[in-house]
Amino acid sequence: MRGISQRDFGQLVLSYLTNVLLFAVVLLVYRTSRYYVNFLSPQTQKTLLVFFGVYLVAAIPLELLLPPERRRLEGKGLIALRAVLRSVQSGWKYLRRYPLDLSHPPILSKREKTAILFLLVKIFFLPVMINFMFGNWANMMESWGKAGSAADSNALLLGAVFPFLTALVFFIDTIYFTFGYAVEYPVIGNEVRSVEPTFFGWVIALICYPPFNGLMDNYLVWTADGNATAASLFATYVIRIVALGFLWLYLWPTFALGTRASNLTNRGIVTWGPYAYIRHPAYVGKTFGWWVTSIPFLLEPGKFLVGALSMTVWMLIYFFRALTEERHLSADPEYQEYCRKVPWRFIPYVL
Repeated sequence: MRGISQRDFGQLVLSYLTNVLLFAVVLLVYRTSRYYVNFLSPQTQKTLLVFFGVYLVAAIPLELLLPPERRRLEGKGLIALRAVLRSVQSGWKYLRRYPLDLSHPPILSKREKTAILFLLVKIFFLPVMINFMFGNWANMMESWGKAGSAADSNALLLGAVFPFLTALVFFIDTIYFTFGYAVEYPVIGNEVRSVEPTFFGWVIALICYPPFNGLMDNYLVWTADGNATAASLFATYVIRIVALGFLWLYLWPTFALGTRASNLTNRGIVTWGPYAYIRHPAYVGKTFGWWVTSIPFLLEPGKFLVGALSMTVWMLIYFFRALTEERHLSADPEYQEYCRKVPWRFIPYVL
């Protein structure tokens, strides 16, 4: 094999086959689990199969295109499998010893932890993002269809144009994140350096996505509604325009992240675009947009207190997401330097 030794090629094939087996098992779960069968759309299920097919065909050729020093002869699947097998073996020996030698418990290396945790990130978030992507596309098409039957300019703008632009923001956002979860490749600069290591960091992130965000509906009232109307037509337009502005502020960081877009990971520190001014622009755009579109609900008689409390809880969740992300990223010297240059988390010169 030109450019690669027979031994290295054998290792590459072993890594490839391990990933194929892992992804096949995960696909089987997606297609047979009651939760995923009900949650994932047919388009999402087909897309996951397409991604698997692309991996089957392209994984080894793409790896061989890399310079020898950058080839990943051990993929994350193989690293994780070896770590799990070793941990089971050494853990069993450790537990059999009595009394336990607490100074030498089974330990995973940082590389092994990163591999295992990123696989979990990929397995959880990839189908969610694909599902969101198709859902947003459907919303765009529905709004586009309403444009042709609008009775007047107000019906066109409020019933079709604003909903279309809102869905477009989330559609573009989910395309970027779908790619980020699906692809990790050295040439495009999105290799995973580390993954959020704490239980609390994972909980505070996962609670923002299905099925866990649905649990919050048992305790909180969702007040944000991009299609709500205010007491006057003028106020409705103001709310829609301001909310759309915050949504595009939410999308700007996604453009800046590019191929590095993903949750719970450090794939390199981004310092341009909105990140040159504040450290968490996406959370500002999203939460402030929620507050703006909550105004019609909050102004209804008897609903302000419960609505304001619910939105405050969600804002606190994203505040803690920001803190856990900073704690994770602060292990990277590049992020430490970035924080010295950009001291403001949410609002320049204020907070």
